[in-house]
Amino acid sequence: MSGPTNGGRARAYQDLRESEELHRITLSSMSDAVFLTDDDGRLTFVCPNVDVIFGYAPDEVHAMTLGRLLGENLFDRADLAARTEITNIEREVTSKSGERRTILIHIKAVSIRGGTVLYACRDITDRKRAEDELRAARLDLAHASRLALVGELMASIAHEIKQPLTSILTNAGAGLLLLEHDARADAAPELVEILGDIREQSRLAGGVIERLRALAANRPLERRPLDVNEVADDVLRLVEGDARRRSVVLAADLTSSLPAVDADRVCLQQVVLNLLMNAMDAMDQVTTEDRRLTVQTRRVGDAVEVAVSDTGPGIPPERLPQLFAAFFTTKKDGLGLGLAIARSLVEAHGGRIWADAPGERGATFRLTLPGLPTP
Repeated sequence: MSGPTNGGRARAYQDLRESEELHRITLSSMSDAVFLTDDDGRLTFVCPNVDVIFGYAPDEVHAMTLGRLLGENLFDRADLAARTEITNIEREVTSKSGERRTILIHIKAVSIRGGTVLYACRDITDRKRAEDELRAARLDLAHASRLALVGELMASIAHEIKQPLTSILTNAGAGLLLLEHDARADAAPELVEILGDIREQSRLAGGVIERLRALAANRPLERRPLDVNEVADDVLRLVEGDARRRSVVLAADLTSSLPAVDADRVCLQQVVLNLLMNAMDAMDQVTTEDRRLTVQTRRVGDAVEVAVSDTGPGIPPERLPQLFAAFFTTKKDGLGLGLAIARSLVEAHGGRIWADAPGERGATFRLTLPGLPTP
């Protein structure tokens, strides 16, 4: 039987060249990068467009090992030799320029052009980023939904707590009336003082509950001229007990004769209270002998500044820009909303708030509000 004619062989060679050219054009136009390796892991083929993902030219890749390109060997060679199905693996790699990319690698055992394993790499960086952003958005939405539920519960809880507080206030008032009209009781002066303190503390607690209800109701700001020192004093008294429990020394450095500020008392108290509680939380990480919390007020130009300083472990400089972002927190069980809300309240009053990290230890949070003209 005679073999193929010269014309037939020429035609076959022409078909082969065209087929190879078609495959070359197809590979070049793809965004995927394709490699072949032999049984020893040596590259036997590198597609021309490998630079699209990795930034290396084909000849540079040929001088490298696949393990270096992809970060590490993906399988044991014996395992690859027996593998017939396609395996998909996600891997983070570093391009020639140092950029981190996420790729999806399809791996299959083959027998072609001296290669035994085919690797097809697809860049999925943008897809992964979109998935991460969508996941974060969903988490934020779930978080916001939980916060909305807490807001709804806060109003009912405040109402339930206010009833016994009202009863305490009524009983204390009745006891005071009895003692004031009956001087025969030997302990009358002491009892008057105690019951007076009960009445005052009940009023303060009732005021806090009312403010919580107002916040839950999302009422508009009630701005009026305020003495910042009075607000600072109120909040310091509020945290005295917690400070003693945590072995925190409270100090106040309040400048007298400050101009008044046009502000909502409840909102300003909330901001200062949040800063004080955050500072005490930070100092939980240091020894009790080193816990000192200072509140300072002063005049800065036409503004009034309130500064809250602690002796905690400090704040890494790279975290300073993130502190006031919603849902950013360094606390294990924190919501990450306190400072974000504080910033929104201060800015609603025409002021600003920021943090300083003066050194390895301690931090200072400052807020300024415009001072009112002196009459």
